[in-house]
Amino acid sequence: MNQPIHERFDNRNIYTAYGVTIAMREWICGGLPRNPDVIAAWVKSRTGHDDDITATQTAEAIEALQERYTEACWNTFPGDDRGLYIWSRQIKAMLRESATMLGIIKKKRGSKQVIQHGFEIKGRDHAQRIYLGVTQPTGYVDKTIHVMTPQGPRDALVRVDYVERAKITFDVWIFKTHASETRHIGEAELVDMLRFAQENGLGADRSQGHGKFDVVEFTTHPTQM
Repeated sequence: MNQPIHERFDNRNIYTAYGVTIAMREWICGGLPRNPDVIAAWVKSRTGHDDDITATQTAEAIEALQERYTEACWNTFPGDDRGLYIWSRQIKAMLRESATMLGIIKKKRGSKQVIQHGFEIKGRDHAQRIYLGVTQPTGYVDKTIHVMTPQGPRDALVRVDYVERAKITFDVWIFKTHASETRHIGEAELVDMLRFAQENGLGADRSQGHGKFDVVEFTTHPTQM
């Protein structure tokens, strides 16, 4: 449990917090390879980071999986004693992609820095793990992919774990700026990002139509420490 913050460093007044719950229309697919040798590359590619937090998340994932799985072509979710989860930075990456596609970053000069440094995704307990509400995948699906090997092109069978109709709850903290500022990212922009993300999807295998969701709850609430 986190230690109470010193009252002089309480930073809640510089953020506006929103509570979001999304409901997957069908599947959210896991993209974490069960083979520890390729986990680090996956974490870097999905979060867009290569830093100390990435290293920590990689180590956590390997620790959770190394005693359970050895399959090289089976993708799953990270999990702990509370259940399966995705990382908060996956949601941040999804919303950042929405902002780019909608032209928000281009139109609102300075907003890129706000989204990068003043845009936080948190679990309701302020953890970086956003839980899916289950302890095991609903099932798995097998698919064929085309890969290039030293012997030339080959087909490979990949198995992907999925969770069906998961409800995912998280908070979005946005650094407060005045509506007159060019860099301002407020409720209207966040709503637009989420609207776009509903069809763009979350998780792995989005190109196959998986990961689409509906926003079922959206509230503004005081930030909590």
